[in-house]
Amino acid sequence: MVLYIDETENDQFFILAGLLVDSDLAVEEAYRHFKNSIKGIKLSNRAKSKVYTEFKATLLDKEYQKIKQRMLESITDLDCKILYSCYLKNGIKLNQVLKESIYITLLSSIVSAVDDSIEIVFDCFNKKGFEDNIVHSLNLDENVISIHPADSQKVHGLQFADNICSVVRRHKSEEDILDHYSMIKVFTEEV
Repeated sequence: MVLYIDETENDQFFILAGLLVDSDLAVEEAYRHFKNSIKGIKLSNRAKSKVYTEFKATLLDKEYQKIKQRMLESITDLDCKILYSCYLKNGIKLNQVLKESIYITLLSSIVSAVDDSIEIVFDCFNKKGFEDNIVHSLNLDENVISIHPADSQKVHGLQFADNICSVVRRHKSEEDILDHYSMIKVFTEEV
C-alpha cells in the first residue's frame, strides 16, 4: 500500500492528511480519469498553463471550484482511505523547529492507524535535514517498507493529498461553504 502525505495550516490548525491506496497504479488511473473529466472546461492558455502545472488546492479552491469538484470525484472513485491528524494551535504561531516536531508526531499518529505494510511518500520541503529526520523517525515503524520525499508536480498522489488537506482544513475551520467534505467523509478518519 502507498500513503501519500501532505500538510496544511491556518491560524487554528496544523493538519497532516494521508491518502492510503493499494498502489501507485490506482492513483495514476484515477488521475487520468480526472484529467479526462476536465477536458471540456474552458480555460485560457495562460490559466491552463498555471493550473495544469500542478493542481494545487490554493488555486483550485479560489478560482477553479469545478476542477476541484472533478478531482474529488476521481478520488472518491479510488478504493482508498483518508487519514488525518490535527494539532490545535490555540492562536500560537509555530516556529520551524516546533512545526517539524509536530509534523513527525502527526505523521506517526497516521502511520500507527495503518495495519498494513506501507510505502510513504511525502511532499518534499527542500530542507534536507528535516526530510532526513522524517525518514529516520518513521523508518523505525515496523510496517513502513519505505519512506521518501517527492516533488508534488511529478507525483499525482501528492496533488490529491494536497487537495484533501484543504478540504479537511476548511471542514475543521467551519469554512467548507461548498461542502466538499461530504464527498470524502465516508472513507475519512481523524486519528
